[in-house]
Amino acid sequence: MENRTSSRYEIESSIVCSYFSSRNPNEAFYGEMKNYCDSGMYAELQVQFKEGTILLCRTKRISSERSITKIADGFRSMSLAQVKWSKPIRVDGATRFATGLKHLVA
Repeated sequence: MENRTSSRYEIESSIVCSYFSSRNPNEAFYGEMKNYCDSGMYAELQVQFKEGTILLCRTKRISSERSITKIADGFRSMSLAQVKWSKPIRVDGATRFATGLKHLVA
C-alpha cells in the first residue's frame, strides 16, 4: 500500500515537454498526463529522461470527459518539473516511458 501525502486526480491530457536548460530548449517531447496532484504528475512520455532532469511541461489538450480540473487540486497547464523516476512500459504495442515528475515551483 502506497502512503501518499496528496490525493491523485486522473486525467487524460496531451502534454509537450522540453528541456529547461541550455541542452536544446526547442526540442519537444510529447506524451499523455495520466494523473496529477499538488506536488507533481504522472505522465507516459515518448522518451526516457534521466532522474533529476528539469523539464518545462505544457498541457496541449484535455479530454472532454475529464475537463473539470482545479488549480486547488494541483492541476497546472504549465509546470517546471523535475524527473523523479522513469521506466519503460508497453502501451498499445509501443514502448513509452512511465515518468514521475515533481513540480519545482509552488
